[in-house]
Order: sequence, then structure tokens, then C-alpha cells
Amino acid sequence: MNLGIATLVSLALLLGAWVEAQYVATDHIRVFLFGQTAYFSEVAVDLHNNTCLSLDNNMIDGKVHSVLVGGHDIWDVYKRDDEWYCILYDNFDCTGSEDAMITVAGGTNNLGTVGWAQRVHGIRCINDD
Repeated sequence: MNLGIATLVSLALLLGAWVEAQYVATDHIRVFLFGQTAYFSEVAVDLHNNTCLSLDNNMIDGKVHSVLVGGHDIWDVYKRDDEWYCILYDNFDCTGSEDAMITVAGGTNNLGTVGWAQRVHGIRCINDD
């Protein structure tokens, strides 16, 4: 099979668009949670619009150090053109006052710097589009 360079480039762009669509859609978004560096753990979760996801019984529960919303790396997150944002909660029910939550639109590298190291137990993502 002899494919031209233009065909290969087109296939690569199509594959890239398909992979990106897996991260962000109108009804769901993929959020990547990274554990503290000592744990070297990473968990990807798919969240539907305005639905609470409890991290109870999840290996990352209470260990979330960094978050990326809608992409596995910072470049994927920068390319996003949507109205998704996520709220991280210090409880499993995604309830409480503003003291019990922190909002993340694209991502954060060190939750410890804002006093949230080991506090993430629930996530709710909302699409305002």
C-alpha cells in the first residue's frame, strides 16, 4: 500500500480530532487526576454534565495533587474551546459551602499551594454552553 504524505497527514489530523473528542463533548468531559509525586498515580475519569462523582473506593481518593480538565497534557487543555469547568469537593457528596469546594476550569498543578493537598473526595463538572 502506497499512501501519499497528504493522505497520512489527513489521517493523523482525523485521528487527533477523534482522540480530542474522547476528552471533551457536549455531554461529558474527561478529567485527569494526578496523585502526589510520591505515589506516581494517575486516574482518568469521565464526568457527565452536572453529575457528582465520588472518589470513594478509588485509588486516588485523598491523594489528588494536580488536575487537568479535558486533556491529558497541558497542550490538549490549551486547545479547548468550550464552557466546561469542574468543582472539586472535600466530601463524597459534592455538597457544602464555598469552603468545601474549589473551582478548576482548565487545570491546576499544585493543589497544596491553595490548601487542597489531600482534600479532593468528589468532583462535579458543568458545561455552561
